[in-house]
Amino acid sequence: MQAFIDYVKEYWYLVLALVVATIAMLLMFRKAGASAAKNRAEKEKLIKKLDHMKMIRETYSDLTKEKILADETENLVEGVADNIQVRLEKSGDMSAAFEELKEEEKLVYSLHYFIEESEKAPSEFFKNYTKPLTPYALQMCEKITDSSTYSLVKNLYDCYDEDNETESVIKEKTDELDEKIKASSDMKLLKKKGADFIKENAEKFA
Repeated sequence: MQAFIDYVKEYWYLVLALVVATIAMLLMFRKAGASAAKNRAEKEKLIKKLDHMKMIRETYSDLTKEKILADETENLVEGVADNIQVRLEKSGDMSAAFEELKEEEKLVYSLHYFIEESEKAPSEFFKNYTKPLTPYALQMCEKITDSSTYSLVKNLYDCYDEDNETESVIKEKTDELDEKIKASSDMKLLKKKGADFIKENAEKFA
């Protein structure tokens, strides 16, 4: 034991280096373990999303007025939008095909993407999409939200509207609008009101 103590005293720097290396190795393994857990969680999330998309496509591939009116889930807006998306993809010219959609279809299709992006922040929709989707999403918000919420969405739309020279994208302003919109109208409510709109115009989507 005394010999070990003497060794430590004489070669203390080697012992210190060994301790540091051991701690570093443990931290590395811990970090690797956390990374593996994160990757696993992301993989599971992706699989869950793909399963959901598969369910939506299978459930809403053959829309009828009866099916629309009987739907009591929160998936109706997404299902109708996916049904429209399939038709647009098959057209060969999505822009031209979009213009040929019924007015109600354009409104619901745009609303779906507004809701989807708004899960993160409403401004993400106006940041990532452009005309003709953004004006239709704005129109739909005017139809299904209260005047206060619509006004907030309109202000956000104006920030990203390239034709509006009096407004610009100021992050502090868009962040504030994001928070106010989220506080005034949650996405579940928008899905519900969007579904009500679809049912009121069921013959337009069948």
